[in-house]
Amino acid sequence: MNIMVIGSTGQLGADLVAALPQAGLQGLPVRGRQDLDIANTAAFAAYLDQHQPHAVINTAAFHNVDLCESEPDNAYRVNTLAVRGMAIECQKRGILLFQIGTDYVMDGPADSQPLPETAAVHPKSIYALTRFGGDCMTLTHAPTMGYVVRTCGLFGMAGCKLKGGLNFVDTMITAARAGKPMRVVADQIVAPTPTDDLARQLILMIQRRPAPGLYHAVSHGQCSWHEFACTALTLAGINHPIAPVSSGEFAAPAHRPGYSVLDNARLRQLGMDIMTHWRSSLQRYVEKKYPRNK
Repeated sequence: MNIMVIGSTGQLGADLVAALPQAGLQGLPVRGRQDLDIANTAAFAAYLDQHQPHAVINTAAFHNVDLCESEPDNAYRVNTLAVRGMAIECQKRGILLFQIGTDYVMDGPADSQPLPETAAVHPKSIYALTRFGGDCMTLTHAPTMGYVVRTCGLFGMAGCKLKGGLNFVDTMITAARAGKPMRVVADQIVAPTPTDDLARQLILMIQRRPAPGLYHAVSHGQCSWHEFACTALTLAGINHPIAPVSSGEFAAPAHRPGYSVLDNARLRQLGMDIMTHWRSSLQRYVEKKYPRNK
């Protein structure tokens, strides 16, 4: 099978491209606009006809959460309208479409339990609204070919372009090693998820092809960003204080969910949930990227 990976140089895309051959699948990397502008539906359709993939995994989006607030048209064009075009063209051709969604569309109270696929959404930012639009476009326009796989707090070896090639874990360790004062929010509860685990989960879904629809795929367990940061430093052998602060102290332009821990309910019911606990995945990541002898 030939699997088209949109956003192949990002954290998740890079791990997908690396993992696909190991599963006996062929990857078709699409790096970014230099290869394909996903907002150009005609160009996307032509790309499908030229390469004839069996499945498309879209990891691309307008990911800058705060910038979305000042550029809502661009956010809507990339996060919603582009996905609509992809869904229509994949459905026409019988090509599976995996749209990677976000936990930002959810926002439960602080005392919530992990939120299953049946939970109500509460998008409270332009980013969340337009990403939810992409979810809806996928499920509406690719009813027999479309999968929305929502996830949370991704971290992977390739790093995040928006953060200079770093992700949250890298940023914390780099700042601590530099001896910088550190403050991290303690009132946002999440399930941070490694991209290598998520890549394997997506590949399993391609291989087994469960019913199309909405799925959650995040690490097991939950923590605040502050606990996540402190655990990363401990695993890296770094003794450096991190002050816990509230979200309000950062006064970011866009709202962040207070509780957005997702429950992999559908995957678990199908016996397909292979995600691991965030602590064990974080330990694996830190040991690989920041070995103690360096």
